[in-house]
Amino acid sequence: MKNALKGIQASLMLLILLSLSVITGCSSDDNDGSSSGSSEIIVSKDELKFSKQAGTQDLAIKTSAKVEVISGAEWCTVTKQESTSSTTLKYQVAVTENTTTSDRETAITVKGNGNEKTVKVIQSAADGLVVEKDTYTDIPAAGGTIDVKLTTNTDVEVSINDKWITEGSRAAMAEKTLTFIIEQNYGSSPRTGTITLKAGDATATITVTQKGAETVSAGMESDAKTLAAKIFAGWNIGNTLEATGGETAWGNPMVTADLIQKVKAMGFNAVRIPCSWDQYIDDRDTHKLKESWLNRVDEVVGYCVANDMYAIVNIHWDGGWLENNCTADKQAENNEKQKALWTQIANKLNHYDEHLLFAGCNEPNVDNADQMAVLKTYEQTFIDAVRATGGNNAVRNLIVQGPGTDIDKTEKFFSLPTDQVANRLMVEVHYYSPWTFCGMEKDESWGKMAYFWDKYEVSGSDRNAGKEYGASYVASQFQKMKEMFVDKGIPVILGEYGAMVRTGLGKNQEAHDKSRGYFNEVVTREAKNHGMVPFYWDGGTYAMINRATGTVNDQYVFDGIMAGAEAGKYPF
Repeated sequence: MKNALKGIQASLMLLILLSLSVITGCSSDDNDGSSSGSSEIIVSKDELKFSKQAGTQDLAIKTSAKVEVISGAEWCTVTKQESTSSTTLKYQVAVTENTTTSDRETAITVKGNGNEKTVKVIQSAADGLVVEKDTYTDIPAAGGTIDVKLTTNTDVEVSINDKWITEGSRAAMAEKTLTFIIEQNYGSSPRTGTITLKAGDATATITVTQKGAETVSAGMESDAKTLAAKIFAGWNIGNTLEATGGETAWGNPMVTADLIQKVKAMGFNAVRIPCSWDQYIDDRDTHKLKESWLNRVDEVVGYCVANDMYAIVNIHWDGGWLENNCTADKQAENNEKQKALWTQIANKLNHYDEHLLFAGCNEPNVDNADQMAVLKTYEQTFIDAVRATGGNNAVRNLIVQGPGTDIDKTEKFFSLPTDQVANRLMVEVHYYSPWTFCGMEKDESWGKMAYFWDKYEVSGSDRNAGKEYGASYVASQFQKMKEMFVDKGIPVILGEYGAMVRTGLGKNQEAHDKSRGYFNEVVTREAKNHGMVPFYWDGGTYAMINRATGTVNDQYVFDGIMAGAEAGKYPF
């Protein structure tokens, strides 16, 4: 019995050992993937997608087999990471930046104990942009189109640095052709512009060179300097077409053809026509002008041109909507109005040849650089609106105003807008210095009216303008404009100047009258000598010219202007 029990115990012990052996064989590599048995491989993702930039993503592999993980490309690497689970293996897949213009693809292969699994890796292409031709030369002056053929793998953004080039309709993207329209070049000089194409991070620049016109429209040949040199002396029809309430509201009669003929006979060959427009707007939403007013301005310009006189049409004070609002809060609103008005004015008067010039505004109130920046947008809108009407306006000489048309402010703050046509811009300033002599109507706490000027000052009088404001001062002020503009090929319009009449001065009346005559002589002469085109301001009150009769009303001033105009010589 004892031996039998021993046999039974031995058998039980053998059975226990065999059971433990089986249990140990199933689990020894279960948590580290080292088993040599057949085990399924499960991957967390069958496909990994990457953008064009370098990047990483995680990949998990669940298996009981010992595995080998292999990448099929150098740009894709696989690195084993720490894992808290022995049945789930973690890897980091990293790709470098794709600098090629094609998508690229590889595979990660996971092998273990006779099983295999693949993970597809896809990376997007870098932005690609290749143009077939990046330089277009000898575009005819008449304009035309160019077709830019390109290869790209993404959408294309287009930016153009010049307004005379515009994008036409695009062909289907599959064709990769962009069409650009080249406007006619009315100027005699060739011009170069650029087109920038952007496809994601990739860019390409197209250079376009257009020939200058061999000829421009008949009667439009003169550039700014050539035309300025043709003006002998200019006269303002002041306080008339710009008068609030209508042409005669400020006491002057309507302008007639006979008046203009008589002004021409006096020796003036240019007329500045200050104009109001705001009061003649029919539709405030669109800024549409009354056709009757456009016709009237057209008629007055016609009087001048018919007499071989040059004419300037502007937007004058006009209620101050622009003049008093060179401010950021009014900028968008005023630019919209400026564009609408000048588009209509320019279209109406487009039929005139180079005898007509346009001036964007009058005396814009600007006292600092910020306000000047706003004024520059108003002047740019004026230029662009006129040019866009084409025809003669495409090359018409245009005039832009300095801040306040003040010489010192212009020297300090002015920044010239751009024009797509070369050498067709002029700058305008006015001259009323000192104001005590030129325009002051009553004594103020800060100063008295001055009656006598330069060599006609009255000894011991407290009404002298002061030698510091005499002829040498005029020359020094005008020299600033010569250096800033004229010497650089930009003539300056002296759009207004003059000195008001004072009466009842007794024995000193002649000294006053001669002072005004001499002042106008000096200003006219020095203006021309410094490349500035003089336009005397004649407002109608104490007028130099009697509007009703067309005769000289102030011989002192008239003689001074004519003497100065004869003596002055343009430096161009």
